[in-house]
Amino acid sequence: MMFYPLEYVIDKTLERSLSKEQWLLKKLTNKRFDANESRILWNRIADHKWYVSERLGRDIGLKVAAIDFIENIYETPRRKGSSGMSFRIPFGTAENMTYTT
Repeated sequence: MMFYPLEYVIDKTLERSLSKEQWLLKKLTNKRFDANESRILWNRIADHKWYVSERLGRDIGLKVAAIDFIENIYETPRRKGSSGMSFRIPFGTAENMTYTT
């Protein structure tokens, strides 16, 4: 008999029910988001990747962009019924950032 770690079995089971954005965000950040939130986040992360890559003069990659955006800019909705997501602007860069909802 072959045994699999529980996390592996759960991930394989959930892969079938996740949207492509949800699946990519799960793989890049190891966090789960609902379908609507992940669709919006994916577009924001793509913009963030471009912006940071331009500022640094090199490609930062999707994983770095996703983790940086989730950790430093994105704030989860405070309550379950919250209608919109919010984004915080990192200290010292308010004049350069244009993240609005």
